[in-house]
Amino acid sequence: MPIKISGDTLALDKAIRRQIESEAKKLALRFPDEQIDALARINEEFDPLHGHRVRCELRANLGQGRQLVVRDARKDAAEAITEVFGSAKRSLRRLRRRLVDGTTPGMASVGII
Repeated sequence: MPIKISGDTLALDKAIRRQIESEAKKLALRFPDEQIDALARINEEFDPLHGHRVRCELRANLGQGRQLVVRDARKDAAEAITEVFGSAKRSLRRLRRRLVDGTTPGMASVGII
């Protein structure tokens, strides 16, 4: 699964890049039949309510016009990355279940008379 990593200076940190690449590899191994092209963006931000936080966003193109976007912000970059990839895994599992059941959101059932 190819993954591009972007963001501010946090994206240059080798430990953060390794963690993102490792999580992306785990995600690809979990869903081997999905063609996933991903972009991870990591930035520091200041939230007046919560103070300084690290925002991680994962944008995954799944093919067939499907896209998955997951965002989270935490005090620690490692926690934000872990949570984003965990949410992506749960969302992919839900999406796969809907595809198997034939209840994909946005698909209208058409009856033939």
